[in-house]
Amino acid sequence: MELKLKKALATGAALALMLGSAAGPAFAGADADANVTDDGNATSYSEDNDTFNVTNNNNPGNLTNVDLGVGISGLNDQDNNDDNNTLTTEGAMGDGHSDNFLNSNVALIGDDETDGSSQAMAAVGEDGDANATAIDNDNVTVNNTNDADVFNLTLGLAVSGGNSQSGNDDGNELNAGSSTADAEVLNEVNSNWTTIGTGHSAHADASVGEDGNATAESDDSDRVRVRNDNEADLDNYTIAAAVSGGNTQSGNDDNNTMDSGDSNATSNTNNFVNSNVTVVDGDNGASSATSGGSSSGSSTANASVGEDGNATANATDNDNVTVNNTNDADVTNVS
Repeated sequence: MELKLKKALATGAALALMLGSAAGPAFAGADADANVTDDGNATSYSEDNDTFNVTNNNNPGNLTNVDLGVGISGLNDQDNNDDNNTLTTEGAMGDGHSDNFLNSNVALIGDDETDGSSQAMAAVGEDGDANATAIDNDNVTVNNTNDADVFNLTLGLAVSGGNSQSGNDDGNELNAGSSTADAEVLNEVNSNWTTIGTGHSAHADASVGEDGNATAESDDSDRVRVRNDNEADLDNYTIAAAVSGGNTQSGNDDNNTMDSGDSNATSNTNNFVNSNVTVVDGDNGASSATSGGSSSGSSTANASVGEDGNATANATDNDNVTVNNTNDADVTNVS
């Protein structure tokens, strides 16, 4: 079970790495550029509205596994024979395994626009007015509902004992081999992995080379709703039994020997139930507004005038993130 447990943990680590690095389905970008070389007015307007709805309803109810691994080399009899009789059993092995991966959801939503999902640029070379407006509205809704009923009865039984020698003459030998029983259960049920990247949302840049007015408006409104409802009812009965003893010698003459081998029984039950991982990432800060400079963030506005005039920059960042997790688990283990 140690190897399988390591595999399960490695799978979870790989998923976490993927969630942290993969872009996945991306927010689309909108770019608007307006440029006047000499005198005049430049107006740029960019609006990006992204809506993502991810809904996963999983219900593999009433999954039942009955795994039996039985190895028997014993339960032998040797009766009423002459001298020098030998009864030998080889090793017995019984393995029972159940591996279930149920109700796993991975949602990757990211922003792969390095310059911003919504970008507006307005430039006037000399005299005039430059107006740049960038609006980004992202609405992400992820609903995961998981329901699982899992019943595992896993039995590992190994028997090399239970042998008998009786009513024989002199010089009888009974050797029972080793017995090894292994019963293992691994259940990974109701796992939801969600990552949402909302960085580089809205950028507005307005510049006037000499005289005039520069106005930059940037508005970033992100709404993220993640809800996970998990319910699991697991019953695990994991039994491992190894028998090399229970041997009998009776009614024999002189010089009788009996040896029983080693017995090893191992039972393991591992349940990973109702795991929810949610990563909401907004890179490079929230909002920034500068007049005559530059900056980076989820919402940025830059306005500059070379000589005479007015420079106005407004950056608004509104992020609303709600994560709801409801878990219900009823687990019974008998190992």
